[in-house]
Amino acid sequence: MSARSRKDVRRDQLIGVAVFLVLWEVTARALDNPLTMPPISAILAALLDLILSGELFLALGQSIFLLIVGLIAATVIGFVFGALIARSQTAYWMLNPYFSALFVTPTIALVPLVLVWFGFGFPGRVIVVVLAAVVPILFSVASGLRDAPGDLIDVARSFGVKGEIPLLFTVRIRAALPVLMAGLRLAAGRGVVGMAVAETYLRLGGIGGLIKSYGAMFQTDYVFASILPLSLLGIGLVTLIARVERRLHWT
Repeated sequence: MSARSRKDVRRDQLIGVAVFLVLWEVTARALDNPLTMPPISAILAALLDLILSGELFLALGQSIFLLIVGLIAATVIGFVFGALIARSQTAYWMLNPYFSALFVTPTIALVPLVLVWFGFGFPGRVIVVVLAAVVPILFSVASGLRDAPGDLIDVARSFGVKGEIPLLFTVRIRAALPVLMAGLRLAAGRGVVGMAVAETYLRLGGIGGLIKSYGAMFQTDYVFASILPLSLLGIGLVTLIARVERRLHWT
């Protein structure tokens, strides 16, 4: 995509956002029911209040820390089990049904079990993020490492690269990088959802805690103001991973 076309896309995106916000403001004022649909101006005022009070930055810091720890743990676990499934047919038949079941099971359905086993503390919240994010990473690793081009492996072996571990780091991971990064982008989005679920149901903290607290007080404008940073966090994280992927691809 050329520089000119990128500018056009960004311009169209900004126009679309502006039209959406104007329509929201007009519709909300026409309905005149701030409990169900507050106007954008009220949401922005609530967001400014959260920023000036410092409440938003405190909650956002807690959420980001939880998300980073959870995603790192999910990446390590997903890579280890994904590589195992990719290189062992026995491991694939033994473990794949359980991870497939975990992928289709809503994370919120597992929260009561996490609460019983790990409690309300930080480890329990990390476990929820891991459960939400680990399977996309695992499946992308398994798929990418399993489908590594055989000719590249033959070339590496002809240059003296022997054994599965050296081949894994010199050939298979590099060949599977686009698939791995795609899985990481999907895991980041699911991780944000898991983070919000963990904070909402296991501890009233972070962005999820703000959403639940203001929701219980029926302050809908503050609920929307709390959701907005959560959405921006997910979009920003996915965009960051996509940029890293492009840089790795160019190098």
